[in-house]
Amino acid sequence: MNIATRTDFVRQYTFEWCVGASLQMALNMATDQERTGRKDQQALWELARDSSDSPFGGANPRGWTAALNDLGIGPYALVSLPTFDEALRTAAEAIRATQRPVGLVMWRGRHAWVMSGFEATADPRVVDAFAVTGIRVHDPLYPNGSRKWGKSPRPNALVSPSVLAKQYVSRDNGHVHLGVAPGYLLVLPVSDGLASEGGSDALPGG
Repeated sequence: MNIATRTDFVRQYTFEWCVGASLQMALNMATDQERTGRKDQQALWELARDSSDSPFGGANPRGWTAALNDLGIGPYALVSLPTFDEALRTAAEAIRATQRPVGLVMWRGRHAWVMSGFEATADPRVVDAFAVTGIRVHDPLYPNGSRKWGKSPRPNALVSPSVLAKQYVSRDNGHVHLGVAPGYLLVLPVSDGLASEGGSDALPGG
C-alpha cells in the first residue's frame, strides 16, 4: 500500500530544514492541503524547533513528533525499536492501521525521511507473521543525498530493506538523551493518544 501521490513530495530549502519539509509532506499525505512553500517550511521547522528543547538550536525527533500533534494530524509518538526488522514491521502496521505516514529518523538521528507505504508478504491487519519486502520513502534532500550516507532515492521510490538499512541505522543516546532507548527511531502514528516523552537531540541535517 502507499498513501502518497506524486505531488506530495517537498524538497528542503536549506540543509537544516529536513523536519520542516517532512512536516509539509506529512500534511500533504494526510490531508487535502498542498504545503510546498519556503516560508511555510521555515514556519513548520520553527514549530518543531520550539518543541525540541535542543542545545544545538535545531529541530529534533521530539519536536518533530510534537509538531505533528500540534498540526492536528496525530496522535504521533516517538518510539525506539531494538531491531531493524521490528522497526519496519511496526511502521508498516501503523501505516496500514492509521492511513498516515511514518517519520524515519535517519543517519543515527541526524536526518528526517518520510515513509508513505510498503510491500509485505502479508497484510499486517490480517496476520501477525509477515515480512516487509519494500518501503516507500521520501528524502527531502533529493537529489543531493550525502557523501557519507549515500544517494537519496527518488521521491516515492520503493526501496528494499537492504537499501534502506544503509541509511536507516540504530541511534545510540550519544551526548543527549531523547527519552527513548537506543535503537531504530520512528515518529509513529498511533491510535490511542500516546505522546512522545523527554529528551532532545537536534537534527543538524534537518
